[in-house]
Amino acid sequence: MISGLLLLLVCVGSAVAQRDLSVDCGSDGWVTVHWRPGLGFSQTLDQSKALLGTCPPSSLMSEDTLLFRVLVRDCGFIQQVMEGRVTYSNMLIYARRPELPIVTQLVKCVYDSPIGEESEFRAEEPDENRKEETFNMEIMNHDFSGPAPSLRFRLGSSIPIRATLEPGSRTSLRIYMKSCEFATDADMRRATKVYPIIANAGCLMESKSGNSSFLPRRRSDEVLLSLGAVRFAVGEEIFLHCDLEAGVVRSSNVDRKACHYVPQKRRWTLLDEPSQSYACACCDSTCPRSGLMIDGVSAHKVLGPLVIVENEPESSGSPDSRESSARGMSASRVWLLVFGVTLALVTVTGVLVISYYLCFWRGGRRGYRPSRDLLTKY
Repeated sequence: MISGLLLLLVCVGSAVAQRDLSVDCGSDGWVTVHWRPGLGFSQTLDQSKALLGTCPPSSLMSEDTLLFRVLVRDCGFIQQVMEGRVTYSNMLIYARRPELPIVTQLVKCVYDSPIGEESEFRAEEPDENRKEETFNMEIMNHDFSGPAPSLRFRLGSSIPIRATLEPGSRTSLRIYMKSCEFATDADMRRATKVYPIIANAGCLMESKSGNSSFLPRRRSDEVLLSLGAVRFAVGEEIFLHCDLEAGVVRSSNVDRKACHYVPQKRRWTLLDEPSQSYACACCDSTCPRSGLMIDGVSAHKVLGPLVIVENEPESSGSPDSRESSARGMSASRVWLLVFGVTLALVTVTGVLVISYYLCFWRGGRRGYRPSRDLLTKY
């Protein structure tokens, strides 16, 4: 008989104590959870706001307790094999009012061996006849229609980045940026300075402090990132290091996601399924990671060198920089035209005045004599 062990961990920011949680990790793969989120006297428990991974509660046990009964192979449980034991972990989430933080709690079940058919949880075996998937990552122009014309970016401007996957025999893979960071060297081991951009298995950390965000996908094998040019090693050559992963769409969970912070909503939002943004609840703390990739492929990519400048017009081809430059050039041309016309008018007026003086005024009066001279003469 396979024995089940339970490990509980209260996530950072959660107000839930262990005494409010009861978990039974069955040897048959069924997990039964009784959870009391501890909302306080002013709030009524609403089971439509609660989830265990991707699964809603089975029922409402009482006015303050939820019941979940699920299989470890469902609901987005993450499997990790370590030292001969298999751990299945998932996140309990309760979304309170928008002005209040989400209540979360991590649940783990540890077994001596995998539950059920081992092949259901095993990573795919390599297929010698299958074409390999190829990852690509590049810096684009402002509308992602082609490569960037320059790799110099003004501080605070947008750096458009696209990551794509050229699929082999599988076409249902969705690409994710698991982690990204700026570094001062193409070899991370030699870098003297590092700046994190994406962490926690897909959380765009820079979106909370800067003007960065994921953009809507045009297709599943492509992810678009609008990255704000941050104050990092300004004027120096830097490199963007990213860990990319692609997996089957149905297996998205807290270990495979694309989350960015939306200031207007004051919360993290899941790029692909905003209604399931509970998967981003761990972005402000520590997201559980299995370390075991199932139904997926991965790669590490490096972009650069690029340079972030502080007092130089943006040369990446963005519409803002082009419009500003065009306005400056237009204004210069207008002032040049006004100056030229004014100078021409002054010149013509001067010529006319001098001509009149010489030809009509002075020249016409050379034979003029005062009347008293005429009277004296005669």
